[in-house]
Amino acid sequence: MNQEKWRLVKGNFEGTEDLTDGYYRLRPIEEGYEFAYLVAGPCGDKIPHPAIKLREEGNYIQPIALRDLEVSPILNLTAAAGDQAQIEQQADQLLNRFIKIKKLSI
Repeated sequence: MNQEKWRLVKGNFEGTEDLTDGYYRLRPIEEGYEFAYLVAGPCGDKIPHPAIKLREEGNYIQPIALRDLEVSPILNLTAAAGDQAQIEQQADQLLNRFIKIKKLSI
């Protein structure tokens, strides 16, 4: 995962943001952070598409799990199960998407 892009996103984020293509959320969790793209559900709820758990180790952030409730079957990946490459790819895609929609630059 690109650490420079992560710092850019983290520095330009305010909780849950309603942007032109959907909702983005960054929140602290026990492991470190959860970074998610959310779509509107049928009852006004927000469904993760995906939600990525990030573990913080000093100044380094590492994606460790991904959950996507909008796909069928539900996607549930973990680094412990050997899914690290796929989780990192999805994390980079989500970072790039947020950077593009907010018109940020490195």
